[in-house]
Amino acid sequence: MSSDPGAAPSSSPQDLDLLPLADRLRWLLAVRVGLVVALPLAAWAVTRSPESLPLQFLVLPGLALLAFGLLLQKLSVRGRRWAVVAITAPVILDAVHLGWALYLTGGIDSPVVYVVVLHVLAVSLLGSFRSGLKTALWHSLVVMCVLEGITTGSLPARGAEGFDALTYSVFLTVVWVTAVTTAVLGAVNERELRRRRYDEEALRRLAAALHEAESTTEVAEALLDFTVDAADAAVAAVHCHVPDGTAGPAVDLALRRRGDGEVEVLRRNGAPAEGSLLDEVGRRGTTFLAAMTAPDPWVDEVLDGARRVVAIPFGLDGQGSGVLTFTDDARNGSRIQQRRVGVAEQAVAHAATAFARVALLEHLQRSALTDGLTGVSNRRAFDAALDRELALAARADAPLAVLIFDLDHFKKLNDTFGHQAGDDVLRGVGAALRSSARQGDVVARYGGEEFAVVMPGAEADDAIAFARRIRTVLAEVEGPRTITASVGIACHRGAGMPAADLLGAADTALYASKAGGRDQARMAGVEEAVSGVEVEDPVVPVRYPWQEPAAAH
Repeated sequence: MSSDPGAAPSSSPQDLDLLPLADRLRWLLAVRVGLVVALPLAAWAVTRSPESLPLQFLVLPGLALLAFGLLLQKLSVRGRRWAVVAITAPVILDAVHLGWALYLTGGIDSPVVYVVVLHVLAVSLLGSFRSGLKTALWHSLVVMCVLEGITTGSLPARGAEGFDALTYSVFLTVVWVTAVTTAVLGAVNERELRRRRYDEEALRRLAAALHEAESTTEVAEALLDFTVDAADAAVAAVHCHVPDGTAGPAVDLALRRRGDGEVEVLRRNGAPAEGSLLDEVGRRGTTFLAAMTAPDPWVDEVLDGARRVVAIPFGLDGQGSGVLTFTDDARNGSRIQQRRVGVAEQAVAHAATAFARVALLEHLQRSALTDGLTGVSNRRAFDAALDRELALAARADAPLAVLIFDLDHFKKLNDTFGHQAGDDVLRGVGAALRSSARQGDVVARYGGEEFAVVMPGAEADDAIAFARRIRTVLAEVEGPRTITASVGIACHRGAGMPAADLLGAADTALYASKAGGRDQARMAGVEEAVSGVEVEDPVVPVRYPWQEPAAAH
């Protein structure tokens, strides 16, 4: 089968997949019994005259033809080549037998002419349109030979008329119109059947991939693979939006696939802009076939500025929404466009259920790893992230920084203004840290009024800059008094540092910040504060004692 489902399917004898060969052989045998043997006998009975040859001249060849067909049908189990021979060889002999029957029953005026037309029709439907055309050609030659034989005297006339150009032309017209019409309609229907089978198989593959998917990214990848393959899209993209919830901040995912290329994870890009294609589709809640007449950020950037776009929205079972978009090069309202949109809508219906399932799973996973009060990661997630990033830093010989924040005099704030005020401050601090962190940083509630941040790839200057920025941001957190924090920083590069030692170094620096008067940041291995009321210039950190062996090595 062609990889292009829109292409016209081959109808050669080697490509007989829509109807199994065994079924084709059985049906053709039934046609042979009814059309090639029985109907010519009936025609002989109707047209019988004193000049007619005895019945056995028609019966014996018919029985021999049936016996030969049965023999080939038995041999067809040996393989596909034998099966093809079992289809084509008897059809050729059928044409010869019907030509003989036409001679015995009166020539071109015989009722066998109608049997010939029915035979062409049956072969076209049960074989292939090429087989039907070949059968029509073979019938034309056989009948012409019979008529020429009568005309030249090679065959006794026995009441049959010889070759007549007009009569023979009418015969040819009827036979070939039947063959060509059946071939065209059969080819169209066969192509449609192949497309449907192709789509059904693609949907089965999609369902299997969705069943195995364990993340929204994997679900989106499976949907994009299907869209590019089955919907013949040059570029396809998926956008998913999960709004803010108790388990953390909003999550946005955008993926794209171009033709045979790999699926690309584009960016975390936020909710659709008002008035954009994604926003319009989300508001309508139905499939949208758009002819782009104005710039659109999503279409221009993600779909390479396509002028015609199909957009299909889907829900995430109350947990968010998404849109599948793909380019459309088919004529508006055409059968191709309807097929593409229809099969894509079926795929989206399957994918929406999978999206909802994995979104719920990811929501539960985030809940298990998220601090319920502040919305940042909890200690368990922080420890796992630190171990993971340390391992990555060791393999890539990359830097890593850890910061621990302790809110100054937080117990006094709780005792003075109440725990509700304290909770509001914690929530505000969590939001401030989360908004100030770089992409890829892990912000966590370390315990009580302590927060911690893992900064992969951060040098000492990056960590100091972040501590200074947070000092300014915390001052803007709403609360009954100005919020300040003491900060401990530890930096490391490459391998050789256990997580416990790195945290211990940051914790030691944190206590140095408290002892130094609070509202400042200290770095492990540096005596003076690197951020605070009286610190303005960056401080170059000294080498940590635990790094000396690594440097010597």
